[in-house]
Amino acid sequence: MITYLKMALLLLLLSTFLGHTVLAQENRGPRIVVKEQVFDFKEIKEGSVVQHTFKVLNEGDQTLEIKSVRPG
Repeated sequence: MITYLKMALLLLLLSTFLGHTVLAQENRGPRIVVKEQVFDFKEIKEGSVVQHTFKVLNEGDQTLEIKSVRPG
């Protein structure tokens, strides 16, 4: 009897764990990814114009809309 209870509990725990793992892998909606979030220009001369391009990726399964951008 106790063996059956242990087996039932083990199956319940396994199904709960595996169910959450599958749900966590679903990729619903847009997902913004910026691999390089900081860039150091080092020393620059005053008055120089500098620029850097950050790659913004959408790793989601729907369209990513960027509606507003603010410099930090």
